[in-house]
Amino acid sequence: MVSEENKVYKEMIRKGLDQRGEIERVVREILSRTNLKNVFFVGCGGSLAVMTPCQYLFETYSTMPTYIYNAGEFVERKPIQFTKDSLLVVSSYSGKTPETVAAANLAKKVGAVSIGFTGIADSPLGKAVDYVFANHANTGVTDSKIIVLYQILLNVLKGTQSFDKYDDFMNAMNLLPEELVNVKLAAVDAAEKFAKENKDEKYFMVLGAGACWGAAYSYAICILEEMQWIIAQPVHAGEYFHGPFEIVTENTNLLILKGEDASRPVVQRAEDFSRKYSKKVTVVDSKDYELKGIPENLRGFFSPLVLSAALDVFSQSIAREREHPLSTRRYMGVVDY
Repeated sequence: MVSEENKVYKEMIRKGLDQRGEIERVVREILSRTNLKNVFFVGCGGSLAVMTPCQYLFETYSTMPTYIYNAGEFVERKPIQFTKDSLLVVSSYSGKTPETVAAANLAKKVGAVSIGFTGIADSPLGKAVDYVFANHANTGVTDSKIIVLYQILLNVLKGTQSFDKYDDFMNAMNLLPEELVNVKLAAVDAAEKFAKENKDEKYFMVLGAGACWGAAYSYAICILEEMQWIIAQPVHAGEYFHGPFEIVTENTNLLILKGEDASRPVVQRAEDFSRKYSKKVTVVDSKDYELKGIPENLRGFFSPLVLSAALDVFSQSIAREREHPLSTRRYMGVVDY
């Protein structure tokens, strides 16, 4: 079963990479018709969290302003910076999230160009955006999103900046289908240990920062809360010492997600404190996983993908231990809200 799931996962990653030619064409067309001034990343839940590494990547190489918004707030606030010279990058895997579709419609109203990511192109979001990229995935949804969105942004960088790392990124991304499967295989033992030790826990504090802040946020609210009904607090590692650490005792359960980007020292500081005062600290560190052929200077940008692949194994393990399937919902898609 595991090998079959990983085979499907690898195919989904490759499917995202296979859209590269169309992504290059679309971005060239957008830049030829738009005097691009800024980029807005908009979504909800996991589809919002996946925008965090995208913004991190873009801000590392571009002087162009970027903004990240929850879709509902974006629609209600209608930021004055959002104009016909903006690019809206919007994501909803179901393609049916009402506020995300509304965000795409707001782009139409102001004349801004929009690119959407969704599982199925023929969805409300797919119909609302100017350009849609679809990648239905039975597994690895987050990873397939990042693969597509990274390629979109790298092409925007290539077309608007003096950006000499495009080929380096693309060559590295070509290695990801095989390497991310290897990450999943390497995570099995740690995931099973985590699940057995934490199956009865009632509360988690999940820490992260930088390119991997979205991974911490989404694991807390989308996996532990939404899919496992366990109370979980996502905490930015830089904010940990400004309130949250006061509730830490030797029995506080901390899950710390550590990447290899510039924020690593921020997370390390939080880890050092946590290990001193709590006996329940789990660290998932992208540096513990090999990525053959990926240049050292790019590993930080791929840390969110490494963590996502590893944490998918953690999620499946704890769901089995708790006999609480990841698909179980009390409200989402069940009642009106």
